[in-house]
Amino acid sequence: MMPRPDLEESIRRRRYHLLFSVRRSVRYHSYRHHFYIGLQSASSFVILLLGSASVFKIFDDPPSEGWFATAAPAAITVLAALALVYRLPAKASLHNDLYRRFVDLERAFLHQEQWSDSVLDSLEDQRLQIEKDEPATYQALSRLCHNELVKSEGRPEHMKKLQWYQRLLRDVWRFDDLPVDSAKTA
Repeated sequence: MMPRPDLEESIRRRRYHLLFSVRRSVRYHSYRHHFYIGLQSASSFVILLLGSASVFKIFDDPPSEGWFATAAPAAITVLAALALVYRLPAKASLHNDLYRRFVDLERAFLHQEQWSDSVLDSLEDQRLQIEKDEPATYQALSRLCHNELVKSEGRPEHMKKLQWYQRLLRDVWRFDDLPVDSAKTA
């Protein structure tokens, strides 16, 4: 019995869309992980710098009472509080874990030899299991990852519009009004 060409095409397209979605998620969580690591490092650097300067200010001879003596400890307190409230290391760790899980799923695609609707259903279920642990998506960053993927595939005509301010604020503003990208539109 000959396989139906339309069925094979259906499975091929479904496989492509699912793999595209997984690869976009790998990029997305890599960006989020590096964003939080960078933010934590910058915050720690400024805290250390201001803390060191405050300590040296204490040993001034004669002691100085300027704006710096008040501002540095206040800035240290604010930065440390922000890092604690926003749980930067925990967020970096979460995105690193999601990144690794999506990479493992992508590897499952690469090791799969026979394709069928049931195999794709299983992989889709695995993707949904990972996605249930994801925080809300930063839509501009997701669109940027979409654009990187279609460009790397040699299909720049499928790139989605992204304004300069959306690229600039992609890691700090969700842009919930930005339509969600779907691999099916790629």
